[in-house]
Amino acid sequence: MNCLIFNDAESAVQKIAKEFVEYSLQNRPVHISLSGGSTPKLLFKTLATSPFKTEVHWENLHFWWGDERMVEPENPESNYGEVKKLLFDHIKIPSQNIHRIRGEQPVELELQRFEREIRKVVPNQVFDWIILGMGTDGHTASLFPYQTNFNDNNLAVIAAHPDSGQLRISKTAHLIEQSKRITYLVTGAGKAEILKEIYTESAENLPYPAAKIQSKEGITEWFLDKDAANLLEINSTF
Repeated sequence: MNCLIFNDAESAVQKIAKEFVEYSLQNRPVHISLSGGSTPKLLFKTLATSPFKTEVHWENLHFWWGDERMVEPENPESNYGEVKKLLFDHIKIPSQNIHRIRGEQPVELELQRFEREIRKVVPNQVFDWIILGMGTDGHTASLFPYQTNFNDNNLAVIAAHPDSGQLRISKTAHLIEQSKRITYLVTGAGKAEILKEIYTESAENLPYPAAKIQSKEGITEWFLDKDAANLLEINSTF
């Protein structure tokens, strides 16, 4: 694991927000995939405030999601809805730069439409940056332990939450692994035990998608706060 340990979630989010500025200075469309969860909400709030609100060249950034629940965008469980409320409603970004998964649509039809959009818009289906979280069960996006087909060559997949059965659409492991950069943003003491497993065990011996999914040609990194990393033997802190 390539780990960066931060004093707190706010410090990790500040680091990522600064990199949004750097990415946006490139004179081309930059494709970034976002994650749901509590820490990303802090990121979106941060990006919606000064100096990032005005320093980021939003017209150069294209936003996607690692997964989405099949709910209306107004539903509190909608990943897109949270970003809209916390970030998009507060910045000037072209509507064509927002590539949401339409959770209100029939799941099979939306899966096909989402894959078509990726093929049409993302060069060679290679994302510049995919930001992921990790659940306490080791899932990432909506790729769950014992349910994920790591050999699925499609771009997206229909997934069901193992407990609730709620349907989602998720990027596949195959698509995520083509990304130039994968950043796992994981915070909180509740993730410490599973992070220790991932840090000390070979990924092939673990069932956790978050342990297995890495960029094939690019960078894979973990941004952790002190609470999440408290069982790891890593001393460097930012």
